[in-house]
Amino acid sequence: MHGYDRLKASSSDSTPGLRERQKAARYERILASARSLFNRLDFDDTTMAAIAAHAEVSTPTVFNYFKTKDQLLLALVLQVHHETRHRIHSFDTAASANLADAISEFLGTYTKTSLKSINRKTWRHVESTRIRLPGSDFVKKYDALTIEMFEDFYRFLEEVTRGTKLFAGSQAKSVAEMMFNQWSALFIELIRDEGATIENHVDRLHGDIKNLLDVMARPV
Repeated sequence: MHGYDRLKASSSDSTPGLRERQKAARYERILASARSLFNRLDFDDTTMAAIAAHAEVSTPTVFNYFKTKDQLLLALVLQVHHETRHRIHSFDTAASANLADAISEFLGTYTKTSLKSINRKTWRHVESTRIRLPGSDFVKKYDALTIEMFEDFYRFLEEVTRGTKLFAGSQAKSVAEMMFNQWSALFIELIRDEGATIENHVDRLHGDIKNLLDVMARPV
């Protein structure tokens, strides 16, 4: 093969890979721009054109990746979900002093990671969408992520209580649901109150978990 032919073949082989990297880079840039504008302004006040300008791409390019702002927001939520799962899968169960500490720290990871990338006002939009559009594709996909979160928590609870009789038999999943639902209720309270701190949220969660564990430990 002549030098020109080799160069042409090499260029042809590398083009698809380069194109995919450029596409992925644009995707990440659009997401980062949307996150920045949603957090700085407001979801409703942020236009796709503004996101495009911030990301230094054309508005049609943004629509090529995301048909609606809700799709873009769901992609941001999914990004947070992946980051959260990465953190909890490396969670050190031996680092906590007791069971209440371990459970509240684990659930607190959901809160801290969620608010690290998406602010409270944007989370309020997510939660209001769940109420306003319960049958929408957005809500179905979001609820699927919530189920994954619960299953991760349930597996964690099984691990930290292995060898004990605390969550024996069929009550284990019910107890896990109570704890997870309490975390969810407290998270909604937190995003509604701009003055509330994550530390207070985790402290209250810890108290509720400890009270539940104390009740369960009492002899019948």
